[in-house]
Amino acid sequence: MDLELTDEQRELAQTVGRMMKEHYDAEKRDVVLKSELGYSDEMWGRYAELGALALPFAEEVGGAGMGFGEVAVVLEEFGKALALEPYISTVLLAGGLIDAAGSDEQKAELLGGIGEGSRKVAFAAQEPGSRYDVSAPQTKASGSGEAYTVSGEKQGVLGGDSADTLIVSAAVDGEVGLFIVDANGAGVTKSALKQADGFGAANVLLSDAPAQRLGSGDASAIITKAVDVATAGLCAEAVGAMESALTMTAGYLNTRVQFGRPIGVNQALQHRASDMYASLELAKSMALFARLAATSYGENSHRDIVAAKIQINECAKHIAEESIQMHGGIGMTMEYPIGHFAKRLTVIARSFNDQDGLIEELASAGGLLAASAEV
Repeated sequence: MDLELTDEQRELAQTVGRMMKEHYDAEKRDVVLKSELGYSDEMWGRYAELGALALPFAEEVGGAGMGFGEVAVVLEEFGKALALEPYISTVLLAGGLIDAAGSDEQKAELLGGIGEGSRKVAFAAQEPGSRYDVSAPQTKASGSGEAYTVSGEKQGVLGGDSADTLIVSAAVDGEVGLFIVDANGAGVTKSALKQADGFGAANVLLSDAPAQRLGSGDASAIITKAVDVATAGLCAEAVGAMESALTMTAGYLNTRVQFGRPIGVNQALQHRASDMYASLELAKSMALFARLAATSYGENSHRDIVAAKIQINECAKHIAEESIQMHGGIGMTMEYPIGHFAKRLTVIARSFNDQDGLIEELASAGGLLAASAEV
């Protein structure tokens, strides 16, 4: 098995990396973060022009006909720059649901709009009191054919603040169904909010909101897969953020002078930086493991992605904490970039499920490796 990037993936990484360095440095990101939107519509347009928004979708619906491997390459570069645009929520999460469950007409309209950058979509699944469990929604849908209404409350909808369209999970006829709802339409009340890392989200109240069913039948397995693939995307993004945090910390150790010499000559700090590098390499290996599981999604993919996310969370915690500590007081200021990397890594570790929930889930599945003992 060839685990190296293909020539096309390397070229994609270089292209996205150049774009982010040119248009998304720390100062420009700070302007975007403090703007009314909280993300850059200009950059969203650049992603569309590059084809990044259409990467995983079929050419028949205006996509690029590529796979998760290419998406992971893009997300790693986004992680290095801490890009604030709702890429995972629109392309991987909501886009994945539409691609898996939608009719040909729904795919053409929604995925085509996502790919060209004219439509942002968010998946509204989490509900008050449910924590991370999205398997049994209390939101209700009623109707038939093309005429449905949806009522319920969703919270922490990632990308919901900027979404034009919502994909809402709801109970219907004893099943979990998915429904397309106009995010700014009748019966929909959105309350925009910001996560600790600056990314946008929303709480959504639905009161007999007109809806169209996305596909048919129970969508539980489709939801699980979409969340898994989005989790694998977070793993790739986390690796990019960790790499930038380590690079920034190493640079600080080599330039911060104390008592007439760089603090990086201190052997204890060198050892700690070496441990950070080891954590980064471990995270890269586990992100690759998650990428392979998401690319060829099968029977064990959910378990493998959960296992990868557990280890990446540990590596992210280590690198984030060490980066802040080795920067000293300046690392605690909002004006200095390193704290923003720590915030993003902390939020990634709690996206879709927290560490305790992931460990419990992996344990319930029997662990990553089957137990064995010689008699």
